[in-house]
Amino acid sequence: MKFNNLLFAFAFVLGVSTMANAQTASDASASMPAKDTSSWTFGGGFGLDLAGLGIINPQLSSGGNRLGFGGLFNVFANQKKSKYFWNNDLALQLSAQRLGGKDNPFQKNLDVLRLGSRYGYDILLKKLFIAIDATAESQLLPTYVGNNLKGDNADLLSDFLSPVRIAIAPGLDFKPNDHVSFFLAPASFRLTYVNNDSLAALAGQPLGNELGKNSRSQLGYTLKAQYVNKYFNDKVAFSSKIGWFADYSKNLNGNVLWQNNMSIALFKGLALELFGDLFYDHFTQVAVKDIPEGTAASDVAPFLGLKPTYTGGFLLKFNKIF
Repeated sequence: MKFNNLLFAFAFVLGVSTMANAQTASDASASMPAKDTSSWTFGGGFGLDLAGLGIINPQLSSGGNRLGFGGLFNVFANQKKSKYFWNNDLALQLSAQRLGGKDNPFQKNLDVLRLGSRYGYDILLKKLFIAIDATAESQLLPTYVGNNLKGDNADLLSDFLSPVRIAIAPGLDFKPNDHVSFFLAPASFRLTYVNNDSLAALAGQPLGNELGKNSRSQLGYTLKAQYVNKYFNDKVAFSSKIGWFADYSKNLNGNVLWQNNMSIALFKGLALELFGDLFYDHFTQVAVKDIPEGTAASDVAPFLGLKPTYTGGFLLKFNKIF
């Protein structure tokens, strides 16, 4: 599978999910609940994380310079009609820092790019929908040994579309009320693809591809649940989403993604954003020990293992619905 096939896969994800032309404004984000209208609702939010500390001729006890930047960015486009809905969202989490002088490389703290789309058609009392769910996940910037943003080719650990995870899941979406939804897809397809041949050949397949291949194809079932609500006169918004995929051919081993978000309104669209995610994939190795500087990418396998990845943070965020 070459790069043009991957582009086709992306197009297929979007094409399948757009087989009709409408959708509800429901699960884009707890901090940005869509308005109850029959037309398209667009919105988004941006949270900025900046930190800096500079010292000239520091005392031995002073420490060193630090420059950090990044944040969260998300947009959504939702539509609702009498018989069907269509929800779309794009989210980017990106953060980097440099410790010490300008000759030191920037280190990556966080880099996650996610795209989601779900289309549903009402089959029972506007509570049960036949639906198709499509997602894609990758990263934006390269990662080198030491979490550096720059380095030699031999130190490259991951890159844009290396890996990329694409999932297509046709199933049923049950919405008993405006706050809760349950999705079941008994036959769903997942593709993990590594566009860089050198990265695909890394020992231990830490990016999720099969040994000797650039990809891993899986067929299994998908379960997803979501809770969204607002409290204290709409000043506090909370959402929790969890999704599980089980591979039929691998003893139901698969992956789970659990995302939690709380937004506390401060002033006219400005909010304090708290988030926490858990990710586990039975076919993706993660760093369970610090990888020493100078370790070649081909030698990182002893520092890897199968464990969950936990991500959490807080920042100020501006939200807007159009």
